[in-house]
Amino acid sequence: MLSQQGEESMLLSPLALRAATLLAEQKLPAALQAAQRCLESEPGNAPVWTLLGVCAAQLGQKPVAEQCWLHALQLDPAVADAHYNLGCLYGERGERELAAQHYRAELRLQAAHADSLANLGVLLAQGGQWPEAEACYRQALQFATAARSLQDVRYNLALLLVQTDRQAEAETLLHALLLQDPDDESGNALLGSLCQQQGRDVEARVCWERILQRTPLHTEALNNLALLYQQQRRWDEASRLLQRALLQAAPPPDLLLNQANGLLQQGDAAAALPLLQQAIAQHPRHAPLHDALGVVCSELREAEQAEAALRRAVELAPGQARFRQNLAYLQLARGHWRAGWENLEARLQRPPAAGGLPVLSSPRWQGESLSGRHLLVWLEQGLGDALQFCRYLPLLQAARLSVVCRPELLRLLQCLPLDCPVSFLPLLRLDMALPPHDYHVFSMSLPRWLEPDPAATPPAHFPPFARQPQPAPAAPRRFGLVWRGHPRHPCDHHRSLPDVRLLAPLLALPGIRWRSLQLPVIEEESAWLASWPALEAGEQGLDDLAATAAVLAGLDGLVTVDTALAHLAGCLGLPCSVLLSACHTDWRWGWDAERTPWYPTLRLYRQPQAGDWPRLIARLAVDLTVPT
Repeated sequence: MLSQQGEESMLLSPLALRAATLLAEQKLPAALQAAQRCLESEPGNAPVWTLLGVCAAQLGQKPVAEQCWLHALQLDPAVADAHYNLGCLYGERGERELAAQHYRAELRLQAAHADSLANLGVLLAQGGQWPEAEACYRQALQFATAARSLQDVRYNLALLLVQTDRQAEAETLLHALLLQDPDDESGNALLGSLCQQQGRDVEARVCWERILQRTPLHTEALNNLALLYQQQRRWDEASRLLQRALLQAAPPPDLLLNQANGLLQQGDAAAALPLLQQAIAQHPRHAPLHDALGVVCSELREAEQAEAALRRAVELAPGQARFRQNLAYLQLARGHWRAGWENLEARLQRPPAAGGLPVLSSPRWQGESLSGRHLLVWLEQGLGDALQFCRYLPLLQAARLSVVCRPELLRLLQCLPLDCPVSFLPLLRLDMALPPHDYHVFSMSLPRWLEPDPAATPPAHFPPFARQPQPAPAAPRRFGLVWRGHPRHPCDHHRSLPDVRLLAPLLALPGIRWRSLQLPVIEEESAWLASWPALEAGEQGLDDLAATAAVLAGLDGLVTVDTALAHLAGCLGLPCSVLLSACHTDWRWGWDAERTPWYPTLRLYRQPQAGDWPRLIARLAVDLTVPT
């Protein structure tokens, strides 16, 4: 907001005061003429030149306004309003340095001007000068008297606090802002985003719905509420919100992207494909659309198109690590090991919190000699990932190893035979205290530096649980059974069986005793499972993976959906049938093979089409009837 003469008005002549009055009444042409007449008799009156500039600016004559304010400062460098107005003008034009110079000059004359402090804070924040910007905002909060100015400063300070990872402080400010004005759109949007990022869905929904009550076509609110519903798998509600947002002229590409992603998450890649092709025709340089197209083509098993789209995304946005990571998953799924592992390093360029990784001060190991060195290995992601990649630990020729792992893995990994001293450290928090070490490495980087082809490195071996070869299984045969994965996995609605009753053809097989290793078994499932005499509940006492390994070692086989127990069975050499969805099959299982180079004893059963668990289970039942 431009300044329209402050303390200088007390020094104006009657004609100049007339011009100032007309300006305050927003009678701009008359005010402009009055100021011009005044300057005919008082050409050296700097405050009137400032007033004339305000008139010109409000009439849309910005270059004239600029010259008026610069002339006022030539006449009198102490005209604070001219400095402030030039700061506003240059800030609008994106000339941050010039704008900041004038705000600072004005603040040397009027140190308590809240608007100038607030505007300077915005410029400093845009330049990444966070501490200086914060200081300006906090001073502005002390001096702001107008309610709107106070709210704007609260919002900008809250935004800065979010950008500097101080979400709790930001929330306090936003709650204060919304206490004064519950319908403030910017405040609700920022608080809604914060709550949604933290999984506080109810609070996020309140913020988005509050915005939509006043602005039914508010794009950000519609989009984010749709994303929230997609996370909750409320597909129809999400689709309706996105359709509303797409009613506007020239909708932003992210709306089309999220509409396609919703279809992809439901397993309908074929329907997502034309949407993305249409969106790319409208926004050919929008990298996320090409990335999504690559994922969709990968789901449709169109390898060349998938790779071309993902490479285009990387080309358009080389700094976006997620795109190169998706290219890596495609390459690994296709068995292009060297290229895949190299591109997977992109995951380490993402913000650490996004990948659940710590920030470590030690050098990252990249294949250097480890003779006489202490290496810290951080086992990434879930339990299955850790089991899959701990096969590389015996290949590390270090003087000493420290291995950070999930607590559930601790006892099992202590059985892993290694040639050097090793300490296994339970992962309790990302900023946990760590022993002094020379290098660190994250486990999914190990194949790149050691052996890219998984077939060349056998699974991890745990001697106490090694399964002894049996010429013929005893009768009845004993199998473990797992039908659900982790409910918070983004693809769990594809990976897990939707209904335990789908297992009936297996439980009815003669000559097989089943042991449930499902954690947890919900009450509705227990009642149905109790009616099958061939099934015993075996989930009690499975406190960690060592206890689970002891159970598996006494079985003849395991049937499981895509869970950590498939990896554990593979490490133990236990025959294991892995039930895989046709949608969102994890990269490590490839696209179509029945065997995997990761684990020789695993057999992969794939849905013939998305959602067709009955035919998959019927095929497995036939195979189990005649053991091979």
